[in-house]
Amino acid sequence: MRSARGNYHRLLPARIGVNARGKSRRLQRALADFGVEESFAKAAARVHEHYGITLGATAVREATLLHARRARIRLESEYEKPFRALPVHGAARVVAQADGSMVCTVPAGRRKSPRPRQWKEIRLVAAQAQGTANPCYAATLLGGVADAGHRWGHCARDAGWGLRSQIHGLGDGAPWVASQCREVFGDQGRFLVDYYHACEYLAAAAPRCRPHRPEAWRRTQGRRLKAGRLDKVLAELRTHCEPLTVAEPEAFARTALRYLETRAECLDYPGAIAQDLPIGSGLIESGHRHVLQARLKKPGAAWLESSVEDIAQLRVLRSNNRWNAFWN
Repeated sequence: MRSARGNYHRLLPARIGVNARGKSRRLQRALADFGVEESFAKAAARVHEHYGITLGATAVREATLLHARRARIRLESEYEKPFRALPVHGAARVVAQADGSMVCTVPAGRRKSPRPRQWKEIRLVAAQAQGTANPCYAATLLGGVADAGHRWGHCARDAGWGLRSQIHGLGDGAPWVASQCREVFGDQGRFLVDYYHACEYLAAAAPRCRPHRPEAWRRTQGRRLKAGRLDKVLAELRTHCEPLTVAEPEAFARTALRYLETRAECLDYPGAIAQDLPIGSGLIESGHRHVLQARLKKPGAAWLESSVEDIAQLRVLRSNNRWNAFWN
C-alpha cells in the first residue's frame, strides 16, 4: 500500500513481525552458534545443512559480531565491579593460571587492498577450585596487564575465592603473570613457575652440561627440582656455565642458570606436590586451544583488533557455561 507521501506500507510484514533481510532471534542464535565455532563461510554452509536456510557468509559474520559485541559489553560491565568483595566461606584452594597467545591482526581499511599483518598478544586467565572440573576463563587483547589481572581476580572469585582461600598461581615465568599474581591475590597467593617450562631451559642446557647423555642429565635435574634441591641444580649449571665470550643466544647453560636464579622463590614444587596441587600449566594451555585458538587462529585467518576482542568475549561466555543465560 502506498500513502500520499509516496511511502510504501507493507501490511503483511508489519502484521507478522518480520522485515526484509531481518532475522528472528532464534535464527540469530543459530548463526552466532555456528559463526563463533567455524569460519563464516563454513558456518553459512552448516546453517543450510541443518536448517535449510541459504545465507551468505556476510550475513553470518554480521550476526556473529553483533552478538559478540553484546557479550563484550555485558562482560565489561561485570568486570567494572570490584572483585575483592569476597565471601567468608570459599574453596580451601583455588588454582589460578594465566598466559598469553599470539593472534594475527590487520588494521582497518579496504578488504581488497593489501594490509600489513601483525601478531599481537591476547591474554587468557583461568581459575578453578581444587578438585573441580569447572574452570572460569577471561580474556583480553585491547586491555593491558592490569586489566588482565583484574579479570583474573573475577575468575578466581567466581571459582570460589574466599577470605580464607589459598590461591595457587601458576604460569610460564613471564614477569607480568607473577607480578599480577602478587598484586591481585596478595598474601593469599603463591606463584609457581610451570615445571615443564623450567625443564625446557634444562633441556636446552643439557647438551652443554653432559654431551654424551643429555636426556639423562635433564631427568636428573628435573627430579632434583621436584625434590626441592634447587641448590644442586644451580651448582651443576654453574659448573658448566659458558664463558662471557660466548654469545647470549648460544649460552644455554648461562641462560638456564639466570632463569632459575631469578625465580628461585617460585620453584617450590615439593610444597605444591604435598598439597596435591598442579605443577604444570595444563589448564591454561588447553584453555588457549579450545577457548581462543580454535576460532581465532584458523589457517590464514587475520582479524581486526576489535573483532578479536568481541569474538574472544563470546567464546569466554560459551566456555564458562553461560551460553543459554546469554540468550535467555
